[in-house]
Amino acid sequence: MTRRDAHYLHARPPLESVLVVPGESPWCASWSPDRELLLLADAGGVVRSVEPAFGSRWLFDGPAEPTHVASGAGGVAVLSASGRLELRRGGGAPELELETGLAGESGLRFWKGGIAVIGEGEGGRTVKVFTGAEELRCLRAPAGTALGVSAAGDLLWARSVVGEMRVGPLGSPLPEGEPTRHLLRFTHGGRVLGVAEGGATLWHHGEPQTARLLDAVSAALCSDGRTVALGTNGGVVAIVDILAPPSSRAHPPRVSAHEAPVRTIAFSNRGRWLATIGENCRLWSY
Repeated sequence: MTRRDAHYLHARPPLESVLVVPGESPWCASWSPDRELLLLADAGGVVRSVEPAFGSRWLFDGPAEPTHVASGAGGVAVLSASGRLELRRGGGAPELELETGLAGESGLRFWKGGIAVIGEGEGGRTVKVFTGAEELRCLRAPAGTALGVSAAGDLLWARSVVGEMRVGPLGSPLPEGEPTRHLLRFTHGGRVLGVAEGGATLWHHGEPQTARLLDAVSAALCSDGRTVALGTNGGVVAIVDILAPPSSRAHPPRVSAHEAPVRTIAFSNRGRWLATIGENCRLWSY
């Protein structure tokens, strides 16, 4: 064993486990935009709130097979794999129920006027924008397009092709051609993070910065704009400064966090906590 290997094994771990959330089959999660509060939905549709210092509590039973859960000024919204959208303000009946017609790998965003959803419709990738039950816009989107919200609450979309990644207001022109293999995700303040099998890429002032991690399937960007967490099919979670020199980004410190693929990973909006979902949901400090 080399001296470098020995140092790596005895170094302080990049993450410290704070809480394993009780419950079976956690599926998706997101942090509240204004509190250190995690919303967690399981495969059966049960939605819980989780506070690192106080544990979890049941909120309501939502649609089964949720793909996204999010909170905003309008309450808590859940989007299912079939395209069903429910919005609630408490534990009672849903305030809003919609069949969006958008299924598959989808996205759910609160914006200053309501809720927007992106997914696969009859004609391909589609964005639908809602104010309450009223559908304001329905736009076709090229393959690989991601949906996001600016710091001001306006809707954005983004697309990456070889040689260019473009972010603009919803409906603005996007680059043509075959998309790259990145799974694009909007992060804090309208930044875009792309996940691929070899790691994650952040486009910083238009220039790609990549953190290397084989078998990566999920990633998240902290509110500091540079700390990235990555999760792999093998249950590993790594933390990296994506604006550090390339040598540091090629070998990020990591922990064996789960015994299943890390399907969801998310920083709290103040950057204090990290949530990861595999066979269970864990909260970490770092």
